[in-house]
Amino acid sequence: MRKLSIITSILYITFSAVPLFAQVKTGITAGYQYDVGNMNDRRGIEGDVQQNAAPGVLFKLDMSAFFIRTGAEFSYPFEKGRVSSSVYNIEQTVVYFIEVPVYAGLRFPIRDFGEIYIGGGGSYIFSMGRVKTSSGRETLSEQLFGFGIIAGLEYSLFVDVTLLFEWEYLSCTGSPAASSGATYDDYTVDYSGSRFRMGLTYRFGEL
Repeated sequence: MRKLSIITSILYITFSAVPLFAQVKTGITAGYQYDVGNMNDRRGIEGDVQQNAAPGVLFKLDMSAFFIRTGAEFSYPFEKGRVSSSVYNIEQTVVYFIEVPVYAGLRFPIRDFGEIYIGGGGSYIFSMGRVKTSSGRETLSEQLFGFGIIAGLEYSLFVDVTLLFEWEYLSCTGSPAASSGATYDDYTVDYSGSRFRMGLTYRFGEL
């Protein structure tokens, strides 16, 4: 929590102090993540993977050749993970979380089109939800930070409005989800994977 407070303070000061030489963008996004928990990458598990939708808000600071991007989104399952066969003591995953991305990098404006940007950083994950086992349900509740990369494209619809397409890959693994048995001790929820987003942004100020 101390790291989050420090980063939040830095972002607040930055976004408040730079309107003279940068432009601020705010917007809304809709995201999608396939295979939340990375069941396909685990040996000994067969079943239907969890899929999440993620509405969110975006805040982006654009300077001449650089950007800073943050925001928040709520990722929730529209398709639960169902395990048909597993070496682990799990039957179902219902994982949802709040993600707070913090990224910085390079932007490449394209005249009369928009811009492309790419950068690195990471995301804070505030996990919730549950994992169903043969002996009951285990509640998920942890705060994590993972490192990642991000790339996006913005297409100018109007003078101050852009259509956003964005991809993020995050590497982030939680601690053991429960301690209900020797085998299940080794099972952790993996928040890693690609996130795909699209949305609309509105900019304030001119470069």
